[in-house]
Amino acid sequence: MILNVPDETHVKEYIAEEPFAREGVWSRFEALPFTIATLPYTPLPQPGAPVSASRTHTISIGRDGTDPGAAERRAAARAAHLARVTPAAEAGLLALGGALTQGVRMVGSIAVTAHDSDAAAAAWWAEDPYITGDVWRDVTRYGTRMVGLPYAKLPGAA
Repeated sequence: MILNVPDETHVKEYIAEEPFAREGVWSRFEALPFTIATLPYTPLPQPGAPVSASRTHTISIGRDGTDPGAAERRAAARAAHLARVTPAAEAGLLALGGALTQGVRMVGSIAVTAHDSDAAAAAWWAEDPYITGDVWRDVTRYGTRMVGLPYAKLPGAA
């Protein structure tokens, strides 16, 4: 889930009201500061759209190295990375992506791609400059399915 909130306090307020958190559906959660890249994404599924019964997408979280050369590697690979992911966003393969941040520094990325398996996502990302340029040192993947849900305010929300 992506929350548009200014700080960790607002995340905690949201989670305190989130039914999945309150009722124990989620065993854990992690809040990662994230800036969505301004790319030509195709629209996400809307309420009423057909719903897949199985996994449709993969969330990849790539964490940059923490060594002294990490920021320079990211900067060197960034233009080629954006040149690769822009057409993927236009085609609907990249549903959403952007930088993980610590203050003003980029320290990784989150990307949601239309891959129905970790293997398919890993194969596609293997050719990306953030992998070939040794920017992402650790990548974690999570399977999901995209579903258009109606927006509903949480109990107690203004």
